Amino acid sequence: MAPLALSSLALGSLPLMAGSAQAVTPKATCHVTQDAQKPERFNVVGTGLTPGADVTVAQGGHKTFFTATAEGKLSSNLTIASTGGTVTMQEEGGPMLTCGTVKQAEEKQTQDQYAKGYEDGFKLAKATCKAQAPQGITTLDPNYEKGFNAGAAAAIAKYC
Repeated sequence: MAPLALSSLALGSLPLMAGSAQAVTPKATCHVTQDAQKPERFNVVGTGLTPGADVTVAQGGHKTFFTATAEGKLSSNLTIASTGGTVTMQEEGGPMLTCGTVKQAEEKQTQDQYAKGYEDGFKLAKATCKAQAPQGITTLDPNYEKGFNAGAAAAIAKYC
């Protein structure tokens, strides 16, 4: 299992605040997303946090500590093991939140790519009555391509 590794680019130079009493914001949420440009990378996104609060992100036995931004957000690039289990986030004094797993992030990325491809293919084929490949894209995500082809076929069957 790979340890959590925090990207300094994502966090900037945020100071850690030790042991300060913070009011816990009950609307905090988090989730794991797959980086579309670098699929081997995953992001943990947190929102609704108390600004400046100490926050812990963990996967398995590995923990990373940092401070919520002034906007109450958390977004950090993490290198996490695909078999490392569920990622959690906890604001100091607050409940532990389940952000998800790498597998869930990969499944969501697959669904999002297919849906975007379907929408684009449908719109283009509806306007042109042709199932032409997207212009200006050199490498297509296979799920986007499947969605694009399905959307184009559906539009042609309905409108052409």
